[in-house]
Amino acid sequence: MKKMLVACVLMAVAVGCSKQEANRKAAPVKVPAQFVNAAPAGKATPIPEARNLEPGTDVVLAGRVMGVREPFVNGRALFILGDEATITPCNAMDDDHCSMPWDACCDPMEVRAAGTASVQLLDDDGNVLALGLKGVGGLKELSKVTVAGTVAAASTPEAFVVNASALFVEP
Repeated sequence: MKKMLVACVLMAVAVGCSKQEANRKAAPVKVPAQFVNAAPAGKATPIPEARNLEPGTDVVLAGRVMGVREPFVNGRALFILGDEATITPCNAMDDDHCSMPWDACCDPMEVRAAGTASVQLLDDDGNVLALGLKGVGGLKELSKVTVAGTVAAASTPEAFVVNASALFVEP
């Protein structure tokens, strides 16, 4: 009887711990303040044109999360935005080989490079937020996004980076 009581207590502890672990994993992710409920004002600049803007310039961009195989950076608030007029997602319906249409693998690499921007969200100290953005605020591969922000200080035409101040994900 004593052994059975000990076994029941151990089982209850194990179940309780696993429920606590499951609850910890399911905690909702805080949506960064840069996420907004309406598209930022202003006409969007095509990404290939925006790539030539000077650092510190305000810009509005529109596009889709696409252009590379992994458009999100794990653990960092950074993703790749692709210009829909420049690059196109592969059509998974017509192309059996395309399991990741957001990688735009049908477009040449130089076209994909010219049509993409790295979009990052910064904290108050100017560091990229330590938060992966995939799934946050409905953001996922091929999401339509409008971003208002500033061309980052380290941005170049070859490595175009925008610090987002407003990010709208179309529902």
